[in-house]
Amino acid sequence: MNEKTNGGTMPDDSTTGANTKWSQVAQHHYEPDGRGELTTAIVYAIAEAEGVSPSEVKSPPLYDTVDVPAIENAFFGPTVVGESRQSVGSVEFQYTEYLVKVRSDGWVQVYEPTETVLS
Repeated sequence: MNEKTNGGTMPDDSTTGANTKWSQVAQHHYEPDGRGELTTAIVYAIAEAEGVSPSEVKSPPLYDTVDVPAIENAFFGPTVVGESRQSVGSVEFQYTEYLVKVRSDGWVQVYEPTETVLS
């Protein structure tokens, strides 16, 4: 996916040339050393975007969309043989109509489509 997702345009479909403009609608910070899991941070961010309580974010199950433990392990995983496994970067995936971005600094950002433009 293209990195221009913060209010920018992202190509969706190379066959039609359609581009979607995204606008950030919610964010939640994940603390790897805190009490919650990354899954919880993602669900809270999506709930904020939808204007519902986190318990109402059920369908589709998040684990059907993305492998959250793999992201958590890649970005915030434990030290192995004295070497840090922490990575730098971000992962983006779509959950229903939202684009969710998980950054290695712990920020989970949720974007909604604002416009689809055929090019």
